[in-house]
Amino acid sequence: MFRNYIKIAWRNILRSKGFAFINIGGLGIGIAASILIMVWVQFELSVDRFYENSDRIYAVWRNAENQGITYSWDYTPAPYGPTLKEDYPEVEETTRITEWDPQMLTVGSKSFYERSSFVDPGFFKIFSFEVLEGDPIVALEDPNSIILTETVAQKLFPDGDAMGKTVTVEKTLDLMVNAVIKDLPENTDFEFTFFLPFKKLEAMGWADPYWGNNSYRTFAMLQKGTDLEAFNEKISGFTERHLEDSKISDFLFPMADLHLYSKFENGKSVGGKIELIRLFGIVSIIILLIACINFINLSTAQSENRAKEVGVRKVTGAGRGMLITQFLVESIMITLFAFGIALLIVSLSLPSFRDLIGKNLQNPFEQPYFWLLSSGYVLVVGLFAGSYPAFLLSSFSPSIVFKTRLYNKKYWINPRQALVVLQFAIVAILIASVWIVRDQMTFVHNRDLGLNKENLIFHPVTEPMRKSKLALREELLSLQEVASVTYTFSPLTDIYSDTGGLMWQGKNEEDRQNIARMGSDANLLETAGMELISGRDIDVYNFPSDSNAVVLNEKALEIMGFEEPLGQVIQDGDLSFTVVGVVKDFIMESPFDEVRPIVVLGPKRNLNFIHIRLKENSDLRSSINNLGEVFAKFNPDAPFEYSFVDQVHASKFAAQERTSKLMGLFTGLAIIISCLGLFGLAAFVAEQRRKEISVRKVLGASVPGLVRLISSEFTKLVLIAVTIGIPVTWYFMDSWLKTFAYRTSIDWKIFLWTSILALVIAFFTVSSQAIKTAMINPADILRSE
Repeated sequence: MFRNYIKIAWRNILRSKGFAFINIGGLGIGIAASILIMVWVQFELSVDRFYENSDRIYAVWRNAENQGITYSWDYTPAPYGPTLKEDYPEVEETTRITEWDPQMLTVGSKSFYERSSFVDPGFFKIFSFEVLEGDPIVALEDPNSIILTETVAQKLFPDGDAMGKTVTVEKTLDLMVNAVIKDLPENTDFEFTFFLPFKKLEAMGWADPYWGNNSYRTFAMLQKGTDLEAFNEKISGFTERHLEDSKISDFLFPMADLHLYSKFENGKSVGGKIELIRLFGIVSIIILLIACINFINLSTAQSENRAKEVGVRKVTGAGRGMLITQFLVESIMITLFAFGIALLIVSLSLPSFRDLIGKNLQNPFEQPYFWLLSSGYVLVVGLFAGSYPAFLLSSFSPSIVFKTRLYNKKYWINPRQALVVLQFAIVAILIASVWIVRDQMTFVHNRDLGLNKENLIFHPVTEPMRKSKLALREELLSLQEVASVTYTFSPLTDIYSDTGGLMWQGKNEEDRQNIARMGSDANLLETAGMELISGRDIDVYNFPSDSNAVVLNEKALEIMGFEEPLGQVIQDGDLSFTVVGVVKDFIMESPFDEVRPIVVLGPKRNLNFIHIRLKENSDLRSSINNLGEVFAKFNPDAPFEYSFVDQVHASKFAAQERTSKLMGLFTGLAIIISCLGLFGLAAFVAEQRRKEISVRKVLGASVPGLVRLISSEFTKLVLIAVTIGIPVTWYFMDSWLKTFAYRTSIDWKIFLWTSILALVIAFFTVSSQAIKTAMINPADILRSE
């Protein structure tokens, strides 16, 4: 019996090749899109959840209230981790990690920069990364050890024998390789390529024991069976017991949720990357839904053609259940063919999709569970797409189907038209949403940063450079293409330090608002292209006392409330700084966020970066070569690891640009699938109205008039769809824009252009069939009448 179902289904597919092609093509594209999205979603859901003890690993987070708002952060002081383990028996293990700029590794004549972290031995007890050689836990007990990842070990020691060899870090630390681990997997947020013992940091005196200095991330692994909620209640006052006048409360947050739920508002996790995952999960369902709508529409459109088949089968004894099974088998067979097309699309597009996502996504075909899930997936899609046509067609009565017309029942809402409206309403929503996302991107791209990021490069200051800072500065300034030079605490693309502990005259002691800190020696304003409002720049070369000077941005001045800022004194711990200037607000971090209050302090702390402004119209290649020669002199046997400020700034748009590109890609696919369905539906309607068109032509109707007649039915539906889609888009995209501190408003012209675009797409999709039908010779059609 089942074999007979398949044979009949195959004959029906061959009988309607055009409609089968549209169904298979539309479903294939929809399934391929959903597979690609699900592969990415599966990857994101696996990030930092693969550790052996994932259910017991937590990140330390902290809350502090300021002026009625609770702020959350995940940086802790150096003593935090060891003290937490010592004070609470529920804590099985802790580790501290540093997140610093890349550090230079040297072996012989080979030098290059890699991402490092100082960690405790507990790191490799908590995180189960694969070990290739040695014992990383034992290695981290020795301050003079280094742990390499496999790729770094191969780069430093091509002969493959790294164990026991010496590696020099930053030209100052000679450390022995005591362990080699496999490269960290793609699905972890840790990006380190070598590890150093935290004990080395302590031995060098770089681990500040002060409980008010939040410089390290801390992770803890709790004992089995520990109740997280009860434990968080127990440690909430942990910091207060070790830091006088502290208002900080502590809590542990599951490591497994950190990647997806790290957005905190008012002390609570409110989402994060999970919002993007949900968005594209919904998009994948929508695209598949549009493809299924095509199937339903085209199947029901052929109902009159298949009515006699149903009637004959019922007269010869077929029950409704047998007919439903027959139609569902046909639907599943079409879905199976579509799945084959989808696999081909996925295999061809996966490399490009990986590049777009920026992740080395695993090939789903290599995962056994993929094929198991796929069989269920095909079955569900086939049943979903085919169930309505199956139940509709199988319900026809033999006493009706053999009459001239199948049925004369009038619907208040034609189901087929309703599905077209739904389909194009979704398309209109996607088109308008992509437009609004791009508008927001353009708006932020054009934001005044308060900096001139063009022709500006920066380079980390290494120990050899630190010893000859003044000489390096002078030699750089002697180059014809160099306009100005400044040393800074952090690059102009990031903020490395902030504090709520700055004090000034008139400050409310309850005010703990964080203020960002950076440092400079001289010429920061000129080099960075900042705009001076009052006073002057810091310049320790002409004003030696400027080691204790500070420059405020407008936001910091607003918070401090100085009417006459110049000469005011700001206290930062034991250090006092005198205000010498005020600059226009400038943005160093995310261009999507609000302007932060920033103080630029004189060089009392280390200045770790050098910024160089090149003169306009200078030859870039020649300038870089000349700079490289100078750096080679002061930083011998080390690569010239420079970065362009404008390129680093552009990378801050990467996540939003990726979202925009993905939205554009899947909107394009939705349009293609919708057009396929509309094309098929228009072809069927045109075929049904051939005699009507012929009679109209005989009575003098023009071809343009006939094209308008056929096309108008569908363009009206699309116009209704757009009308429905506009308020839906406005509601959801307005909510999306509110997630940005710096945002554009929704321009009504977007909806006008969306309407025009949707109508044009629909018209051109339908018009080809309309023109073809309107051009027929009436004599060929009416000959038999």
